[in-house]
Amino acid sequence: MLTLLRCAREGGELALCAGSESYNGSIVRGSVRCKVCGADYTLVDGILRLLPGVLTSENQHEMTLRDSEYQENPAGVFEPARFGWRSKLYDRTDVAPHMAALGSLDGKAVLEFGCGDGRFTIPMAQMGAEVVAVDLSLAGLCRLGAYLQSGVAPTTYQVRSGKIGTDLTSRVGLVQADASQFCVAPQSFDRAISATPLDSRDERMRMYRTIADALKDSGRFVGGVEHDDLTRRILGEPVARRYTSGGVFIEHFDPERMRSEAAPYFDSIAIRPIRPRLPLVKEMPLPLGVAISKTVAALPILRQFGELLLMRAERPVRAPVEGVQRRGSRVAKNLYSWYRRRRYGVDRRSPQPPRPSSGRAQ
Repeated sequence: MLTLLRCAREGGELALCAGSESYNGSIVRGSVRCKVCGADYTLVDGILRLLPGVLTSENQHEMTLRDSEYQENPAGVFEPARFGWRSKLYDRTDVAPHMAALGSLDGKAVLEFGCGDGRFTIPMAQMGAEVVAVDLSLAGLCRLGAYLQSGVAPTTYQVRSGKIGTDLTSRVGLVQADASQFCVAPQSFDRAISATPLDSRDERMRMYRTIADALKDSGRFVGGVEHDDLTRRILGEPVARRYTSGGVFIEHFDPERMRSEAAPYFDSIAIRPIRPRLPLVKEMPLPLGVAISKTVAALPILRQFGELLLMRAERPVRAPVEGVQRRGSRVAKNLYSWYRRRRYGVDRRSPQPPRPSSGRAQ
C-alpha cells in the first residue's frame, strides 16, 4: 500500500529505500524517501512513521496519554469491559452501526483515521478490505500489529468471514501520522472512516479535505463524533470537556455543526444519533439491552438521547477542471446542434459560428 501514501511535507510520492526488509508480503523494517523533497521516513516493526516535525500541544498530550494507556494494559487476548465504550453492549450499539454504514468492503481500499488497536480495522480486513490504518499512538499501532497476526479483533463484534483467526498483516498498512497533516494519492480509496474527532475545527476540516481528495467519486466516508445529546443539554453539561481530569480533550456536536464542517467537501451527507444513553439498560440481559437501544435509536424524538452522531458522506466535492464538459441534457444538446447546423452550417461543437462578411476589408 506504499504507493497510496504521500509525503507529509510536500505531497510527493514515496520510494522504498534499498535494504528494507519484508515478511509475509509486508515491509517490516527500512525507510522511504520523498521523490520531491528528499525527506526520509523510517519503517520499524511494520509501522511507517509519517509524523510531521511539529505536533500541536494537544496532539502531543493525547499521543502521550494513549501510549501510556496501551503500555500499562498487558497485551494478549481481548477482554471486554463490563461497562463503557469497550463493553459488549457498546460493541453492538456503536461498532455495528459504523460497519453497516460502510457497506460491502470486499476488495475495497479503506483509509482509517484514529485506528487505535484495531477495533474497526480488523473487522474491515476480515470483510475483505485492504486498510491504511493511521493513528498518533505508536503503542496503539504496535498492539494492532499483534492483533493482526492473530487475526482476532479487540472487540466482541463479529463479522461473518473465513478470515477470522488468520494472519491479516498483509491486508493492513500501519502508519503513525497526524490525520490533519496527512496526504495520500488522489481518488485512490473506496471508503474512509474516522471514529474519533480531532481537537479543533481547522484540524477536522483539513481531515475532511484529505478524505474527500482520497476517495473515488463513488467513495463513502463514515465518521463518528460525540453528540451534544438531549441529556447533556437538559443538564447543562459542557460542550467541551476532558474524559478525565488532565485526560483527552473532547467536544460534543449537534448535527447542524457536524454538517456545516463537512459540507464544503461532500455533496451528500446523512447524520443520525446512535448509542442512546438509557437508564438501567446496562444491567439488562445483553440481547434485551441491545434491542431496546436499537429501538430508541430509531425513534424520531427519543434518538436525541444518542451519545454519538454517525455521519455517512458521499459524492466528494472536486475542484473544477478547465475545459471538462459536464453531462448536461442530451435532448437540449441535440436541439442546440440542430439549430447551429440550420443557422450556421456547423454543429454545436464548433468553437465559434462563422462571422458574416461586412463587405469591408478587415
